[in-house]
Amino acid sequence: MKQRMLTIGAIAVIAIVGLFVFEHATSAQRPDRNAQGQRGNRQGGDRGGRGMTGMMNPASLVDNSWVDLTFTLKVDDETLVKARPVYQMARDKFQAKMKEAQASGDMRAAMSEMQSFAATVGKEFQANLKEVLTEEQMKKLNELTKERQMAQQSRMNRWRGGGGGGGRQ
Repeated sequence: MKQRMLTIGAIAVIAIVGLFVFEHATSAQRPDRNAQGQRGNRQGGDRGGRGMTGMMNPASLVDNSWVDLTFTLKVDDETLVKARPVYQMARDKFQAKMKEAQASGDMRAAMSEMQSFAATVGKEFQANLKEVLTEEQMKKLNELTKERQMAQQSRMNRWRGGGGGGGRQ
């Protein structure tokens, strides 16, 4: 009897997880996925307005830096606890500014404003991070960030058809 209940329970859990995964996997394919209604059903793709959420997203640079610090550099827990408020502050500022920029509606002006804002917050972020990390850790983290940015730029160039990807024709 216990084995039968365990089997039924396992099947139920698998079914629930399967439904959850199916629901989220298919939601990206729905025409109404852009709830703000600015773009609607994007037949043929919408590549024009991705600057704020795609390649130039400063918040994702902060997120990636945190991942590098945590998993690539593998700094100790004490350092992570000290660094967390620095990352949180930068991320919160970028998120707030991005929402403000998106609400304005003028994406070109928002992009230029966001770039200057990112430079200002980026300098502050770097200065605060220097207080927490050693010189060697900062150097490695900056190298990882530059590598990530170069790889992302290369992907964007290939995506735009700007070359960089040999062999495909």
